This record gives sequence, C-alpha cells and structure tokens, in this order.
Amino acid sequence: MTPRWERAPAPPALDGELFMDAVLRPNRSLSAAAFKMMLIAVIVINAMLALAFIAQGAFPVAGFLGLDVLALWLAFRWNYRSGQVAEYVRIAPGKVHVAAVDQRGGEKHWVLNPVWARVARDGRGVLIQDGAGQMRLGAFLSPKECEAFAEALALALFRAKRGAHTPSTSRIE
Repeated sequence: MTPRWERAPAPPALDGELFMDAVLRPNRSLSAAAFKMMLIAVIVINAMLALAFIAQGAFPVAGFLGLDVLALWLAFRWNYRSGQVAEYVRIAPGKVHVAAVDQRGGEKHWVLNPVWARVARDGRGVLIQDGAGQMRLGAFLSPKECEAFAEALALALFRAKRGAHTPSTSRIE
C-alpha cells in the first residue's frame, strides 16, 4: 500500500480487530417530533392571524402567512437532508478506511496504511495527513467534539501501527 490516500470502489475487507469504528454525523438541535410540534404551533398561530386579517378585509395577508409556513417547512427539510451526511472511520491493523456518505446516499471510500497516517487539528475538523496530502474529517463537529475525536483517532492510529490493543501482560521468568 502506498503512503497516500487511495480511492476504493467499495469498502475494503478489514482483517483483525478494529481499533476504531466511528460514525460522525452533524448535530441537529431539533428532533423530527419537535419540528412537527413547532410547525403545528406556527400553523395554528398563522391561521388565527389569517382569520383576523380576513375579518378586517385584508385577504392577501392570509396568503403571505401561508407562504411563511411553506418557507419554514422547506428550510427545515433542506436542513434535515444535509443532516443525513455521515463519515465513517474504521481503523484495523493494516488499514485506515474512511467512507463519506453524501445527502443522497452516495458513498466514497478511501484507504490508507496507518503507518503513514498522522493526526492534526485545525480550525475546521480533524486532519489525517499522509506523506503528500490530507483528509479532513468532522468539519461539522464542535471544537470540543473535534478535540475528543482527534485524541481517540490518534490513539487508534498508534495502536494500529503497533498491531495490538493493549500491551502484552505475559511474564517472562
């Protein structure tokens, strides 16, 4: 395996124990159930306002209040769709496998030998650097989450380079 990221057509077979099997997803502050409740509340409030404007003879305002609800629904729909992206990081004794899943479910896979991998932090995510390039992971994570992920990734790479989860506890006498 070369000292650079290689594109793989499918997930590679990972032999041995996994030192890391992480799934990174963007955080969504509003669950689907909470969004439905919020949208119902907005619809009820806008319907009451629309009735008040219709009673005063301002019929066009009701249409704009309906457009307001439609715009809110579309914005959240796009937001939740972008929340379906994911990054998978799997580290085994001989391979680092990274898979990126886009909004439509398309997957891209990359493989690197852990011997060449180094972990670095920058302002937007965690970098896995190889001899000539780098791959950014977790650009959507908070700084605290990035730091924790970088530490876990560095430890997993360290173990993968050594080929064992824990040091041997056997005694030689």
